[in-house]
Amino acid sequence: MREQDRNRILVKLDEMDRYLRELGEILPEEDEYHRDLIKRRACEKTIELAIESLMDVAALIVSSERFGLPSDEGSIIDLLVENRVITPDMGEKIKDMKGFRNILVHKYGRLDDRLVYRFLTEDIDDFTRFRDQVNRYLKLP
Repeated sequence: MREQDRNRILVKLDEMDRYLRELGEILPEEDEYHRDLIKRRACEKTIELAIESLMDVAALIVSSERFGLPSDEGSIIDLLVENRVITPDMGEKIKDMKGFRNILVHKYGRLDDRLVYRFLTEDIDDFTRFRDQVNRYLKLP
C-alpha cells in the first residue's frame, strides 16, 4: 500500500474517532435523550457521520489494495472480509451499521428512539474493534 493511501486511511480513522468523542460529549442520559429532540437529532447526525467515516475507510482500503471493483457498499465489506482485513463477525456488524445509517438518513418510518439509544450506547465499541482490526492489517501498534 502506498504511503499516501495509508495516510488517507489514518485521517479517516481519526475523523471517525473524533465523531465518536463528540458523541460521548453530547449523549445525555436515556430519559433526557427521549425528551430532548435537539440532543436526540444531534446524536443521530453524529453517529451517521461516524458510520460514513468508517465506510470511507473501508472503501479506501479496497481501492488502494485493489481488492476488486465493488458493486455496492455491502460488497466493499465482503472484500475486506475475503482479504482478511476484518473478521466475518465485524463484516456483519458493519453491514448492520450501514443499514442503521440508512434508516437514520432516510427516516424509513418512525425511528424507535429506544433502539437508537441502545445502538448509541451498546454498539459503539464496534467502531473501536473495527479500528483495531484495520490497524492490525496496516501493521500499526
